[in-house]
Amino acid sequence: MENFWETSKYYTENYVEESLTDEMITFSEKELGYKFPKTYIELMKIQNGGKPIKKYWIKGNPKRNEVSEIGITGFLGIGSTKKNSLFGQYGNEFWFKEWGYPRDIGVIIADTESGGHEMIYLDYRECGEGEEPKVSACFQEYDYEIQVLANSFKEFLSMLVSAEEFEEILLKD
Repeated sequence: MENFWETSKYYTENYVEESLTDEMITFSEKELGYKFPKTYIELMKIQNGGKPIKKYWIKGNPKRNEVSEIGITGFLGIGSTKKNSLFGQYGNEFWFKEWGYPRDIGVIIADTESGGHEMIYLDYRECGEGEEPKVSACFQEYDYEIQVLANSFKEFLSMLVSAEEFEEILLKD
């Protein structure tokens, strides 16, 4: 997770919360009703929200023009002082109340570059006691269709690519 975060004044002002503490984790998990995956906590302890350098999730076959991709705008910090944080102005409650995103999926952890809305969730729908949630996207423009992106947060991070890698994948023959 070294060199994961891009530095930007905008993201520092709008996404990056104060350094994550155990107390903040405990409060947030209790408030949301979900236990965060270990890898997610480790990432947020490095920097509590912001813009990732590797921000594209991609799947499919570019040769056949069968590609799904999602560009992450930013990961919401765990806190409430920044607009784009879990409990901030544009946090989970905003997306649930104002835009009708389903609550029963889990926790919205990132927003996307989509012209419409796509939210990235820690997806607890099939998560048993002590199991890690999947990572899913929910597409507002497609009647809140849900697509599983990865079986764990760790796997999701391993699937992300930079803008340069993304272009290389799309241009491969």
